[in-house]
Amino acid sequence: MEQKKTLGSIIKWIIILALLAFGFISNREFMHDAFLEIKNTPNVKLILIFIVANLYFMAEGTIIHLMTGENEKALTIFQGISCSYMCAFYRLATLGSGNGIAQVYYYKTKGIDVSKGTGMSIVQYTFQKITIGIMGILSFLILIAFGNSNLLKYSWFMIAGVLVISIICIVLFLLTVSKKISVFVIALIRTIIKKESRLTPKIDKLDHAVNSLQTEGRIIWHDKKVFLIVVLLDILKFCCWYIIPGILFVDTFDLNPLMCMALMAVCNMLGCVMVAPSGIGTLDFVFALFFGTIVKNGKAIAAAIIIYRFFTWAVPFMIGLIPAAFLNKTNKKETDTTE
Repeated sequence: MEQKKTLGSIIKWIIILALLAFGFISNREFMHDAFLEIKNTPNVKLILIFIVANLYFMAEGTIIHLMTGENEKALTIFQGISCSYMCAFYRLATLGSGNGIAQVYYYKTKGIDVSKGTGMSIVQYTFQKITIGIMGILSFLILIAFGNSNLLKYSWFMIAGVLVISIICIVLFLLTVSKKISVFVIALIRTIIKKESRLTPKIDKLDHAVNSLQTEGRIIWHDKKVFLIVVLLDILKFCCWYIIPGILFVDTFDLNPLMCMALMAVCNMLGCVMVAPSGIGTLDFVFALFFGTIVKNGKAIAAAIIIYRFFTWAVPFMIGLIPAAFLNKTNKKETDTTE
């Protein structure tokens, strides 16, 4: 038994180190550019950006704490923050594909059932998408109202973004709330597959998983207090990231930080609905397109997106290595103490 545990620990560390190496190797050019731009940025701005970038994960961790509050194995705020940083590590290490899986895995190590964890993760993701969409649309309208007519030529981008994000939110909402639709889909699958089929047990498991998912979804959607707090925290965490270009441009180009925040909200909404691994590359394109209407300096725009990426992706990636590497060990100690 001890040999298996030792072997499992070795394999875990090999995987973690391999992901760490992959993260740095696949982004080595970006890291080089980032360090060059950081050298040219005032320390005060770097400190402010570091603070607001990590406040995002404080808010995210609090949301995770609230999402698990109805379960017997509710996560503490500290555990929620650890989970959010660990997800950031796997997001970059897997180019975005491992974020949700990492969150459900963290829940599982803390005693939360996989189906419940998946349900909470999907509901959290739905809240995020809705918040991104609303903030993006309102920001676009506000910018136009305050005289940024140059943005009107990108109205078709906005219409496409609104349609895509609306479809995503509706599908996710129905998946987590509508009992009738889930019953219809499961019944349709059962009519297609014969009762004696080997897939029947898997359909039963799927039915159970969807029921658990919807139970978690309805709890959060119907709890008005949790609903309101989560929405406010989502707005807060995105504002923390959206203000970063404003911090960089405030004295260089004499731009209003609130205008930069609104413009970043538009960029993020469009970037997150364009097809690319976790939005990699799409946000950069939209950022250059929209900020180019008010900042007539291509080099400054490139520097801003590099610093933004560094503090919202690379720094959390490095911090997230800690909970990613020591999660099992910590959980084992908690189990031993309980016994």
